[in-house]
Parts: sequence; C-alpha cells; structure tokens
Amino acid sequence: MRHASRPPLAIGDTRRSQLRMLAFGALLAGGLHAAGLVAEDRAPNPELQAVAAPDGTAASDRAAAQSAANLQSLPSEQVIQVLNAFGQATPRGKNWLRALAADVADNGPFPREALQRFFDDRSGDPDARYVAFQLLAQQDPALRTELLAEAQTDPSLPVRYLRIRDLLDEAAGLVDERPEEAKALATTAIENGRSPAQLERAAKLLEQLDVPVDLAETLGMMRSWLVIGPFDNTDSEDFDTAYVPENRYLELGTPIDPQNGGEPAAEKGKRGPVQWQKVSSDDSQGMVDLNAPLSNEKDAVAYAYQKLTVQGEQLPLKAEARLGSITANKVWVNGQLVISNNVYHSGTRIDQYVGECQLLPGENTVLIKVLQNAQTEPWAQDWQFQFRLTHPDGRPIKTTPVEVEL
Repeated sequence: MRHASRPPLAIGDTRRSQLRMLAFGALLAGGLHAAGLVAEDRAPNPELQAVAAPDGTAASDRAAAQSAANLQSLPSEQVIQVLNAFGQATPRGKNWLRALAADVADNGPFPREALQRFFDDRSGDPDARYVAFQLLAQQDPALRTELLAEAQTDPSLPVRYLRIRDLLDEAAGLVDERPEEAKALATTAIENGRSPAQLERAAKLLEQLDVPVDLAETLGMMRSWLVIGPFDNTDSEDFDTAYVPENRYLELGTPIDPQNGGEPAAEKGKRGPVQWQKVSSDDSQGMVDLNAPLSNEKDAVAYAYQKLTVQGEQLPLKAEARLGSITANKVWVNGQLVISNNVYHSGTRIDQYVGECQLLPGENTVLIKVLQNAQTEPWAQDWQFQFRLTHPDGRPIKTTPVEVEL
C-alpha cells in the first residue's frame, strides 16, 4: 500500500535566502554573469532553461540552483523574460522561477507597465500571470481591485479564485439589506467558480436568498451508476486482482455479461453470486454510498459502471477524471486506467484524485473500482465515492447516462 505523495511546496523567503547565498558563492568564484543575459529577441537563455527544467533529480536541482544564482542580478526590466520561461517549466521549475521573478523585480525601478501588460494578456501562462499579479499587488495594494475587476472569467485559476472570493464576501455582506444585489453576485460566482468549496459557499448564500441550487448538478457530479459486489479483498491484498467485470471491461469494453434474455448475468462474488444493481446519489455533493447496497461488507471490492454521452462539447475532447474516495480506488475511462490509489481512510474531498482522459464522439464508459478494508473503528466505516468529468480548468462537462436495462 502506498501513501499519496505531497505536491512540491511553493518557494518562499527561505528559498530566496538560499538563492542569495548561492549567488554570493558564485560571486566569490567569479561565476556571476553580467546583467542583460536574457533578451526578448534572442534564443531562449540556457540559464533560464536550466531553472525551468528540474525534474526531481539531484543533478537537475543543482543546475537549477546554480543558474538561479547566476540570474539573480538581472535588472528589473528583465523580469518578463523570467515569466516567459514558465511556459515550458516543470512544476519544480515553476517554484524556482517564482522566487527568481520576485528577486529580479527588486533589481531597479519597479517594472509596473511591463508587468501589467503581461498580466493583461490572458493568453500567457496562467501561473506566470498569477506571479505578475502578486508582484503588482504587493508593490501597490491599491491596484488589486483594478486587476481583479473582471477576473471571474480569468483562465488563471488562482486569479479567478481571488475574484470569486471577493464576490462571495461582498454578497455575504448584502444578504440582509440588498438581497437582489447579493443574489446577482452569488449567481455570478456559481456560474464562474471552479473551486468546489467556493461553489458550495455560493450555493448556501443563494439558498439563504430562497434560490434553490442543485450543487451536485452544478459541479457536474455523475450520480447514477450500475454497481456490483462485493468481491474479495481479504487483508487488503486484492488491489490489483482483476475480477471478471474488470477483465471483461478491458477486453470487451463492457463489464456486464448479458444472458440470452438480455438481463446481465450474475457474477461470482465474495459470498456467492452477485448481481448488478442501480445505485444513485441524492447527496448534495454527489457522494455515492456503497455500504447500503453492499451490506456494509468489509475486506471487499465493488465496481461502479456508467455508459454516457457528452453534451455540448466538440469531440474528441481532452478532459480530466476527478474522483473523491476515502478508500483505495482505480478509475478507467474508455478502457484506459487514469487514476490508481492504494490508500485507505486517509480523508476525502471533491477532486481528491485527478487523471487526464479523452472523451469520444458517441458513447463513453467509466469503470470505478472502490475497495474497503477490515477496519472496524467508527471513523473507518465510509465506503463511498464521488466522480465527475471536467475540462482541464475544472469546468464541469455535462454528461447523460445511457440507460442499461437490468
């Protein structure tokens, strides 16, 4: 069993101090480059490429650290070249570039106009534009309101998040005295928000204003499933055991074996024959409970299946499968494994696990494998999942289940 890995931490003041120490060491060695290494009309600078490229290996981290030290004395007007390097950067590289951009911006007159032009161009890298926003807002806090004025539709999710938060804060303050304005602000938030927590807050505000909201529908949660189980997971050893529905799905594209009369055949389960059954969720966040239909079974495996069509999109479509599950899980979309986590009772949340997938014209399929272990503690009883398909920016994709007769 493995534990979920933690994402790399953003670089803050400690890393900046490390960069300054590295720069000082490079100076002593005579290795600090002259200012003006990077120019917009030249080929990509190899030092910036090294800062952008660390992949977790010790050698790439050393190269990034040394190059960041060498570039740290660039004049402030060249901060845009640092931001341009975000486009091809690894996640670790973006952390280095964030710190480097902050240091370079301090090396001379603050480049406000250049940073604002960079931020205003929504075709730029979303993370780099957020760094530009942070630099501008830190240098002149009064700019924050202007920069975020129309950011509820910004492709940079951190920037959009800040604007949606402001809209919700304003709406909350207007609920009693100016309810129509509060309603308009909360509606804008729920139409444009991408954060599940913000969407939940917007829904609660609208409910206070007597505007019902189907939050699960807004989030794009898939709530109707065909479920079969339990299969055996004694001692939590069957994460990679492919039971018949799984094998059939991977070989034939469907986990269901129809008998001559058209009804799905029973499968051999943990305690005898098991049948497919329809399970749906009425939870406000689309959580699908497996305990009720599968009798709170322990040391067990369940499969959930949905055949679906995609509405209102140009297909084929690059998408993301997003799963929340407190227990071990696997997800296949159109026969491709996109999510796999052998972790039990470590917490759950909306969009806990994300995997890239492709949606096709016509019918698409999703198969989810959800496992339960033998723990009997009260906090280890949940056996459930929630699932949705989204665009890479978190915008939900509307789907319609294809009816399968049972």
